[in-house]
Amino acid sequence: MSSITMPKPSPYADVADQLPRLRGMLEEHRRFRLDQLAQLTTQHPAGGRHVDTLDASADIARVEVSAAVEAAARQALDDIDGALTRMNLGRYGCCARCHAPIPLERLLAIPQASLCMDCQRRAEHRR
Repeated sequence: MSSITMPKPSPYADVADQLPRLRGMLEEHRRFRLDQLAQLTTQHPAGGRHVDTLDASADIARVEVSAAVEAAARQALDDIDGALTRMNLGRYGCCARCHAPIPLERLLAIPQASLCMDCQRRAEHRR
């Protein structure tokens, strides 16, 4: 009796099947971030003279929060663009550090993820 061994499925097969869906998600996230950045860069603090120190402090706080949100949006956009580049190069779904497959469930939750969970935990622990 001969036994035929079936080839092991690629750990990337499920990701490959979902690439159109994942690309759509990334492109949607990208449009959102571009719109968000456009809105943030067109917002200006209210003009006029500051009547008291409290108003000036509130304006400073508003500018600082806006700058932090803008920086986070730019980082998210960079992460999304990186994921689209990896997708175009055929490296999407592969951990940038250990080269292990990134589970489809993780990519569906965070399509711009470049690290597997183990490497992500290590990266966060180092901070």
